[in-house]
Amino acid sequence: MAIAGLYEWWRNKEVAGDDEPGAWLATCTIITTEATDAAGRVHPRMPLTIAAADHDAWLDPENQDPGELRALLTAPADGHLAARPVGTAVNSVRNNGPHLLDTVS
Repeated sequence: MAIAGLYEWWRNKEVAGDDEPGAWLATCTIITTEATDAAGRVHPRMPLTIAAADHDAWLDPENQDPGELRALLTAPADGHLAARPVGTAVNSVRNNGPHLLDTVS
């Protein structure tokens, strides 16, 4: 599942040369919508996704048509996501591993 996002490079005018560390700043965002089905019980917003067949069109830097790009945005897995309780270890980016997916009661 590919989550829809946007990114932009910004020139840091406080740094003299283009090749200097910190000369460019990258910003990004995830495109969200109102949560539906089980996702809405967890959080009121959910990320939009891009279907596998549309990845090239979404990532094409020549495509600047907002209407065409907006048409590529879909609800995650067409609303077929499932929610289940997991442990609080998921709350820290320092934790990683398959155990984070274990269901807890």
